Amino acid sequence: MIRLVEIFVALIIVFVLAIVFAIALPDHRHTDRAITLSSPVRQIYDVLDGFRTYPSWAAVRAYDPRVRFDYYGPERGSGAKINWVSGDGRVGNGSLTIIPDPVQDKQVRWAIDNNWKGTNKIYTFDIEPAENGKTVKVTLGYDVDYGWDLLARYSGLYLGGDPATQIQLHLTELEKLLTTIPNVDYKDQNFELKDVAARPILFVSTQAKRTLDDVADATDKALTAIQAAVKKNNLSVTGPRMTVTTNWGDENYEFDIALPVDRNTDLTLVDPVKTGQSYGGKALTNSFTGSPAQLPLVRLLLKAYAYTHGYIFDESSQGPGRFYDELTTPDPQAAEDNQSFVVYLPVQIQQ
Repeated sequence: MIRLVEIFVALIIVFVLAIVFAIALPDHRHTDRAITLSSPVRQIYDVLDGFRTYPSWAAVRAYDPRVRFDYYGPERGSGAKINWVSGDGRVGNGSLTIIPDPVQDKQVRWAIDNNWKGTNKIYTFDIEPAENGKTVKVTLGYDVDYGWDLLARYSGLYLGGDPATQIQLHLTELEKLLTTIPNVDYKDQNFELKDVAARPILFVSTQAKRTLDDVADATDKALTAIQAAVKKNNLSVTGPRMTVTTNWGDENYEFDIALPVDRNTDLTLVDPVKTGQSYGGKALTNSFTGSPAQLPLVRLLLKAYAYTHGYIFDESSQGPGRFYDELTTPDPQAAEDNQSFVVYLPVQIQQ
């Protein structure tokens, strides 16, 4: 009997000590990890300030490759949200929501709702460019409050476990994603997402060496053939000249030259002129004035922007999803380095 009393008293003492120890533990915990990246700051910020790319680099995929994601709220910025559903108990169900007032190019915070213990769970991404401007340090911190949940306070002793593991996975997968994106800085560009209407066109498929003179000669030859078809069929040109890129190769440039016209039926055409429809749908656009030699860079900038914002586009260089540009210079005799263009990248928005 005395032995039982001693055991009971010992258990009470252990219980009291456990409570005292738990009370002494902090009610808030923080852990973080950092990585150094070579991508432009704006690219990093744009990936973090929205969730359209997140399924491709989410840490939870390392636990459950079949996890399902759903988007809610705005596409980007405050209130953007992504939910995940998983049958794996280590992942469970949860969501991430961008907390209001992210700091442009410096900080983005995500509110976390998942099966980890605690409340006010937050991921904070701090973006710090190096003084040399060549690298960027990204620090991902995790903060959690436990309040008077004493058992949860004990869980705070193990932030070096799963939370820290997922933090490192996030940073590693983020780096992998960014290495697939063209390393160009588009922060000073003015991109727009537009709804583009399809139009009847006459076009000629051609190619040339990758020099301005050769491309200009091929373009003039194609335009001459198209304009002859326009005159022969009594057509009206309804918009600026279009150049549709098929392949920007190492040596040769393959492309279509097109003119939008008022109709494309009942026509008499001579090869190489063909009739068709221009692209119709959503497109990312960028306008610039300068030399046609800048067009490949503008296409690369659009591609990088599409990647970081999670837009889907066709990279096969076939069909209606190809890059195209419109020559919008009012004066056809404008100097070569003072021509105006609008460049289009057809895209789809992930649902």
